[in-house]
Amino acid sequence: MQRMTRLGVLWLLVGALVGGAAVAQEVTLPLSQYEQLRSRANPKPDDPPPPPARFALESADLEITVGAASARIVQKLALTVFVDTWERVPLGEAGSFTSARFGTLEGRVEVSEKDGWALQVHGRGRHEVTLESVVPVRRDEAATRPASAFSLRFPPAAVLRGKLQAPPGIDEVQLTGKGLLRGEAGGPWTFVAAFEKDAGVTFTLFGRRTLPERAKLPLRYDATSATAAILSRTQLKVRGWIEARVAQGQITELRLPVPAGLEVVAVTGPIAGWDVKDEVLVVTPPEPVEGTLAVELELTGEPLGAFASPVLTPEGSRRTLHLIKAALQGDGLLTLVEPGAVRAPEESETARLPAAIQAAGGRILAVSDPARLPRWEAEWAEGTDVLAAQVDRLLLDVAIGESGRAVYRLWAEVRNRGAQQLVFAVPPGFELTTARRDGEEVTAGSASGGLAVPLLTREAAQVVHLDGVLPLPLPAAGKGELTLPLPALSAPAARIEVRLVLPGGRTWRLADPSRSASIQGPPQGTAGGAVTANALAAQMKGASKGPGAGGTPLGMFLIPPGYVEITAAWSALSANPGPLVLRVETVKEAAPWL
Repeated sequence: MQRMTRLGVLWLLVGALVGGAAVAQEVTLPLSQYEQLRSRANPKPDDPPPPPARFALESADLEITVGAASARIVQKLALTVFVDTWERVPLGEAGSFTSARFGTLEGRVEVSEKDGWALQVHGRGRHEVTLESVVPVRRDEAATRPASAFSLRFPPAAVLRGKLQAPPGIDEVQLTGKGLLRGEAGGPWTFVAAFEKDAGVTFTLFGRRTLPERAKLPLRYDATSATAAILSRTQLKVRGWIEARVAQGQITELRLPVPAGLEVVAVTGPIAGWDVKDEVLVVTPPEPVEGTLAVELELTGEPLGAFASPVLTPEGSRRTLHLIKAALQGDGLLTLVEPGAVRAPEESETARLPAAIQAAGGRILAVSDPARLPRWEAEWAEGTDVLAAQVDRLLLDVAIGESGRAVYRLWAEVRNRGAQQLVFAVPPGFELTTARRDGEEVTAGSASGGLAVPLLTREAAQVVHLDGVLPLPLPAAGKGELTLPLPALSAPAARIEVRLVLPGGRTWRLADPSRSASIQGPPQGTAGGAVTANALAAQMKGASKGPGAGGTPLGMFLIPPGYVEITAAWSALSANPGPLVLRVETVKEAAPWL
C-alpha cells in the first residue's frame, strides 16, 4: 500500500513538470507578421535579366534579277526576336513590295514613304523571312553606250551580301555606295555591302559601246606640240609633248614624223604601245580616242654646234600649235642666231604643258611659221673657267622725255650654277626705284661699280628686273647723236634686245642699221610696272593688267601720242656691251623743202 502511494506521488510530479514545460513553448503571432516571416523563409526565384536587344537582324541575302525595265529583288532575312511583344523592324527600301513569307513568325510588311519598309512581327525565337519586290530600272539615253541604273536602301543587317544577274548584252556593272562588287562580262556579279543610315547603293549596268554620230565621221583633230631642246657636250636631248583634241571621228593611231638626227627613246602616256617605222613614230592608244590624247616623248641625238629648234607635227592634224624651248647645260653659251618666226605665247596656250617641259631651261616661244624655225649656236668655254652664271637675254625698255630724263627698265634672264649675285654696272646718274627677281621684290646691294642682285642657284632661268630713272639729255638743236648707255654685267649676255620710246617731231634711226630687229616682250610672269615719282614714267605706265594699246608688249611702256618707237636686237656674247647709238634729225632737215 505504501509502495503504491509512492508511485502515485511520482507520476503526479512527472505530469506537473511536463505540463509546465508545454505551456512555456507556445507562441502566438498576428497573421500579417506570420505571412512576412513565411515569405522571407521561402523567397521567389530572381527575374531573368532583360535581353541586350529586342530583336536582331543577323543577315540579309539578296538575289537580284535585272530585266529590261525592272529588277526583281528577293531578300532572305535571318531575324531573331527576344521578346514576346510586337516589334517594328526597319528594312530600308527596295521598290514595290509584292510578297512575303514569314515561316513560323507572325507579322506583316508596312510600307511608308517617309520611313521606307518595316516589319511588324510577333514571336520569340529565330526565324527566316523572305520578301520579294520590284524596282524600276532607269535608262540613260544620253550615254555613248547602253546604260541603266537602279537604287536600293539595305536593311540594318549585320551581314549584307548578294548576287546580281543581268540580262544578255551587259558587259559591266558598277556599284556606287558603301559596298564592293565583283564579276565578269555576262555575270553573275556578287557583292557585299555595309548598312548606312539614310543612304543606299546604286547599281549601274553598261552594255557594249556604241559610236555616236560624231565618232562615225572622218577624223578631224587639232594638236598642240611642245619641245624643249637641251644641248650638252655629250648629246642633244629633246623632251616632247603632244596633245591631240578630236573634233570628229576617232584616233586609232597617232603618227609623228621624227626630226632628222633624232632617235625616240621613250614614249609615256595612256597608250597601248609605240613603234618607229620609216622615221615615223606610231603611237597606239588602248582604244580609239574620241576626246583628247596626250603623250610625252624623249628623243636624243648627237651634240651639234648649231641647230634649229626641233618640232613635232602630227600627221593629219588640221591645226598644230608649236611651242619650243632651247637651253644649254654646261660651261658655254647658247645664242639665238636666227630668230625665225616666233611670238610670245598666250597663257592659255601654255597652261596644260607638263612639268617636264615647264621645268626645262630657256624661254618658251610660240612658232608662227614652222618653215622659219629659230636657229641656235653654242659656244663652249675652252681652256677657261666654267661659267658660274650666264645671261641668256638682256631686254631694255627706255622711254626718253623732252626734259632730258629717261625711265630705264631692264630684264635679265639668268642661269646660275654657283654665283651668289648678278652685278649691274649701271650708267652714271641711274636712280634705282625697284629690283625684282622672278616677280618678287629683292634688295639690291652695292658692289664694285654697280648694283648687286642676289641669285638662286639653279639651272632653270630666273629673271632679274630693275626699274629706275636716268639723266639722258636729247641732242642740242634737235639733231646729232643720242648715245644710250647699256649696263655692264658680271656674267656674259648672249643676246641683247632694246626698245626705245622717243619724242616725235624728229627723225630717228640707228647708227648701225644691222642692229634693227623686232624684239620679244618681257619674260612671262614678270611684267609688273614700277612705281616712280617721275612724271614721264607715270605717263608711260606699263600695262601690267593687260596688253598695251597698239600691240605694245605686256609690261612695257605705252607709246604716248606724238612719240615713236625704235627696236634693236643683236648677239653680244659679252659682259660689257657697248652703247646703242641713234642719229636724230629734225623733220625739216630730214625731208627739206624743194
